[in-house]
Amino acid sequence: MPNTVRAFDFEIDINGARVTTAQHPLCPGCLSDREVDAQVKLLTDDLEAVAERMKQAIREQAKHPLFLDTER
Repeated sequence: MPNTVRAFDFEIDINGARVTTAQHPLCPGCLSDREVDAQVKLLTDDLEAVAERMKQAIREQAKHPLFLDTER
């Protein structure tokens, strides 16, 4: 996984996966256009990394049944 700012994370349960915030505020104060662009890029990269982890977790969850057949 690429090095990211870790501003976002995710949770997964039987209802699905959802993005959560891992820190507040999401970025430090910006004083210039360049800083804004840099912070947004970091947050975008972080969201993309979370998306990959979420997709993997969803694929892993799909491999396991929600209910076990105990009637056997």
